[in-house]
Amino acid sequence: MSSVLLERDYDGIVWFTINRPEKRNAINYEVMDALQDTIRLVEENDKVKVLVITGTGEQAFCSGGDLSEFHHLHTKEEAYGMLSKMGTILYSLLTLSKPTVALLNGMAVGGGCELATACDFRYAKQGVKAGFIQGTLGITTGWGGASMLFEKIPYAHALDLLLRAERMPVEKMAEYGWVHELLTEGNLKEQCRKLLSPYLSQSVPVLRAYKQIAVKKWKTDEFRAKFFAEIEQCAILWGSEEHEEAVRTFLNRS
Repeated sequence: MSSVLLERDYDGIVWFTINRPEKRNAINYEVMDALQDTIRLVEENDKVKVLVITGTGEQAFCSGGDLSEFHHLHTKEEAYGMLSKMGTILYSLLTLSKPTVALLNGMAVGGGCELATACDFRYAKQGVKAGFIQGTLGITTGWGGASMLFEKIPYAHALDLLLRAERMPVEKMAEYGWVHELLTEGNLKEQCRKLLSPYLSQSVPVLRAYKQIAVKKWKTDEFRAKFFAEIEQCAILWGSEEHEEAVRTFLNRS
């Protein structure tokens, strides 16, 4: 079974769906490579207007990195290879010259919140939870999530989410400015398409022009340095005994 489902609509939407429900749509190297290829496709194809990222099923949007696949990474150097790979992909998603949406069909935790933060808009099904829970694993955000979060929502809200390291109702995340639309039970894709309808009526050159204005501030040497310094800090903590013990506990529980 493919780890990713890819669909392109007549109206210019590309739907990227993480298809690993048995792993709560956790990200492995296969998902990373598929996302990288999809971002490139969206960037280069002049018929694509919007990229929407979501997950299979009703339980999870994305539970972050697949610890069952990454548990063999012990040293800073080993961890940095994986973290910087996904960080580079999320940086390209952050700076993509087309609108992007994270459609939260279920819970989003850890790296799943980093993935969602890289998108321009976050639409979430009512009643689900999301959280930057990396602190409970003895690490920090490792894919550039904190750098992006501080750019996108008020400082105190961003710091609160990171320091709490807990799952919060998306209704509260909406109050913080992280979630932009709350969706009802039912056909989430149709609700998403309806919200995107005004954007889809615009031409690709118009969409691209506005996005290029928006992302210019993140295409600086200063921001890139901060973004990848965050990833390096996570790599250092990855090799700590606290993180090793947290991963062992998680895997034993799983």
